Amino acid sequence: MNMFYRIIQLAILITLCSSPIAPQTLSDCEPSPPMPPNVKPGVAGLTLSRDGKILLVAAGDGKIRFVDPNTGEVKRILTGHTNAVYVATFSSDEKLLASSSRDRTARIWNVATGQELHTLGGFRCSVKAVAFSPDNRIVAASGNDGMLKLWDVKTGKELRSLVHRDSTQIDMSTYAFVFSRDGKQIYAANGDTTISVWDVATGREIRNWKAHGNYVFRLIPNSNHRGLISFGDVVVKVWDTTSWRELQTLSMPRTPGASLISGAVAISDDGKLIATTDVEIDPKQNAYLAVNTIVWNAETGEKLFSLSGHKFDVNGLIFTRDSRFLLTGSVDRTIKFWDMRTGQATRTLTLN
Repeated sequence: MNMFYRIIQLAILITLCSSPIAPQTLSDCEPSPPMPPNVKPGVAGLTLSRDGKILLVAAGDGKIRFVDPNTGEVKRILTGHTNAVYVATFSSDEKLLASSSRDRTARIWNVATGQELHTLGGFRCSVKAVAFSPDNRIVAASGNDGMLKLWDVKTGKELRSLVHRDSTQIDMSTYAFVFSRDGKQIYAANGDTTISVWDVATGREIRNWKAHGNYVFRLIPNSNHRGLISFGDVVVKVWDTTSWRELQTLSMPRTPGASLISGAVAISDDGKLIATTDVEIDPKQNAYLAVNTIVWNAETGEKLFSLSGHKFDVNGLIFTRDSRFLLTGSVDRTIKFWDMRTGQATRTLTLN
């Protein structure tokens, strides 16, 4: 992403983060501006295949890259989105790929051929998240207009459109969501500080609770899918989905006077490590004070490593399947590999 565009985006982020209310609703949210010409491929999301041989990179230049994590070679590029891609994720059998974008669409792709199978629209603003149901029959996507939509994967037919709330007075975004392990429920992270639980079969919101002080930006399952990890207000919370109790809270570093912007959250496959990212901004100078990546002991909450080296926001975050390395992907176009035994960076890939 070029620096001019990044400065504009940074000014918007600072405005949002310094305001108690950031309205983005069904009635008044507006589409993102067009992608600038010659935009750089800043990393927006990372996904690893089960065998660890393919690293999917969702990028700010509207492209999805298949990268060999061992060599850094780009094996394939999928094009079709007309603005930044936030998420690219495999179906459980890895035959399909789903993506979500600032261009107000989600898309389904054939992994073997790279063919785009369905374009999923109907959104008024950026589509922030996308995921397949565990049985791969449904794909869901959500965005800044507060809609959480479900489609039939085979036909591309829209099945349901779920709206948590419609109000001009609050942030209506649904920033993230996850399916339950059996696919019968969806947990959604909302801009109005809450987490919602939706019944997939009926489209009914069956539970909703205040989870964070401002917004809930990220939501992932824990390693055994018996709990949730939410991230918002640069605070991580761990939830028991049986009792709906808050089990743990982890807070990111805070510089006095800085505007804090949550980034990404990830948990290792063995459930022992949690990683989080954020940025600290000087609101007076529109300048970065810090780009933070923290690794925690998931059981004790002890901070194990504080990783630094990226210049801009780290929105791609994933552990390797053996939990040995943490991969961080940044708007600065780099992907770093961190050894979880030492906390040291062992390799850096740069996207061109």
